[in-house]
Amino acid sequence: MREIVKKRIERIFRNVDGTRIPECIFIYNRDRVDSNFLYLTGLKGGVFENCGVLCEQDGTVTIFSTTLEEEILREAEDFAQLVVYKNEKERNEKLSRTLSAYSCIGTTFGSISHSFYINLRELLDDTHLIDVDVAFQKARMIKSDDEIALIRNACDIASAVADDFPQYFERGATEADLATEVDYHMKKTGAARSAFETIVAFSPNNSKPHYSGGHVALKPGDTVLLDFGAYYEGYVSDITRTYLTGEPDVQLKKCYETVLHAQRMAIDLIRDGVNAEKVEKEVKRYIDSHERFKHRFIHGLGHSIGLTVHDNSYPGPEFDKTFLEGMVLTVEPGIYLPGKYGVRIEDDVLVTSDSCTVLTTARKELEVNEI
Repeated sequence: MREIVKKRIERIFRNVDGTRIPECIFIYNRDRVDSNFLYLTGLKGGVFENCGVLCEQDGTVTIFSTTLEEEILREAEDFAQLVVYKNEKERNEKLSRTLSAYSCIGTTFGSISHSFYINLRELLDDTHLIDVDVAFQKARMIKSDDEIALIRNACDIASAVADDFPQYFERGATEADLATEVDYHMKKTGAARSAFETIVAFSPNNSKPHYSGGHVALKPGDTVLLDFGAYYEGYVSDITRTYLTGEPDVQLKKCYETVLHAQRMAIDLIRDGVNAEKVEKEVKRYIDSHERFKHRFIHGLGHSIGLTVHDNSYPGPEFDKTFLEGMVLTVEPGIYLPGKYGVRIEDDVLVTSDSCTVLTTARKELEVNEI
């Protein structure tokens, strides 16, 4: 772990923009874990409230821990010094003593609360704080081999559960019932938990991309949309499949085939050096060429995944909106017809030098599942 953490620190400092490079970087968790804390420490998850990590350019790491988290954080002692405190007063004293030695500290303004920023300013009168959010975005967007291996495992778990999902269809089962089955079987298959709240939506609810699910009962002829992901040793997957429970009419069949073809178009286009906006425009142009589905692809083509399910979103201006080798992203076109149904197909892909590798392998050809 020492070498992994050292390489991550080097990558972050290398990506700091601006004329002033901070002497150290400090990440702090208040009441939730900042995923940048997990990235810097290599820890696989935990509560870690009121804990922090400080790193220097040479790879030196100091972890600040409450007594509550001390035993777990002792796991990091092979590469980090541990500073433990019992209460807020003791924490402030130890943070002030350590951080005051630096004239310039980098932190992620997008992650810390305003109240803790004020707290830092009070502790560090003469220390300059600079935002290193973009440095973390750039570092985390390009995945290392060890990260890719963990994401592959999360994808394998999700793929296995998605393939088994139709066997739980029965008349009268609710969206909540089926979401519970998915979460249970993810854990049985090796996930620590779900990556986010599992979405199961029967038509017409699946025309709402972020529908949260409820106690609607399944009936023959419904389309069933499943959007979920597995959390495995700190990393996540994200997959969507749309299932049919009756012979589709001509329009529904065409809708499904259009989404599937659109996704395959995107996957064929994505590779190192290709402009992300261009791919999305090509996909939307294809969907819009079908008059009934025009303007019914109402969200982006995908997002990056990693420690979180929207791991710094998508290749943005900091990457010249370009796919780069080592990015792990979702590809998820969809068509949404309000009051009728929605069809979305989502897979996770790894961008390579001359193509992209699909990491989620669940079936996605149109199938009819009788109930």
